[in-house]
Amino acid sequence: MMPMGDMPKPGSRARLSEEVYRRLRGDIVDGIIPAGSPLVEDEIAERLGVSRTPVRESIQRLAADGLAESRRRRWVVRSYSAEEVVEIYGVRAALESHAARLAALNATGEQRAAIEARRAQMTVEDVAVLGERAKANDEFHDLISSASGNGRLLHTLREQRLFHFNSRVASVYTADDLRRSSQQHGQLIEAVVHRRPGDAADVAREHVEFSLKLVLRKLY
Repeated sequence: MMPMGDMPKPGSRARLSEEVYRRLRGDIVDGIIPAGSPLVEDEIAERLGVSRTPVRESIQRLAADGLAESRRRRWVVRSYSAEEVVEIYGVRAALESHAARLAALNATGEQRAAIEARRAQMTVEDVAVLGERAKANDEFHDLISSASGNGRLLHTLREQRLFHFNSRVASVYTADDLRRSSQQHGQLIEAVVHRRPGDAADVAREHVEFSLKLVLRKLY
């Protein structure tokens, strides 16, 4: 991580704490900080160029999110069991299926165009681009969720991203895995852009269930 710069004025403390939290949460969810890694306040504060206070507040928020836990009087990134992962993906499958259905019904012309514009990026089958694909994946699925017209649903889906297509998962994808994932993305784009809510819901659920099978088979 790059330092965040000089210490802020007192009035910006809440903003700094929020920024530290978002940085740490993003690195954990993206697999940059793996499960089981220690979260040492002094080390994080030095790395980010901030005091310990916003780091401490951020770690406490991460614990409330289920991303950090106290173990032997120190904070670590929480590890999830296979059973817990199945439950998480079950929730995601239901939410993303509903979001895709609503997107097919409610997406504006501008939103459909934005989703269509991601087709080439999200359907490519070259394993050399997996790293870039991991970064773009959230943005693509956010476009679908945003098009649902339900802001609360979008927020909930973002907060549910404890496991998803991140750099760690991308590292274990094979050419066949990528091909299937790309086909599902293409089908999802078709269903949303051409306003087929039933198909959109089915493909979104299938995509999450496919991801779950890969995670369980290759990471557990």
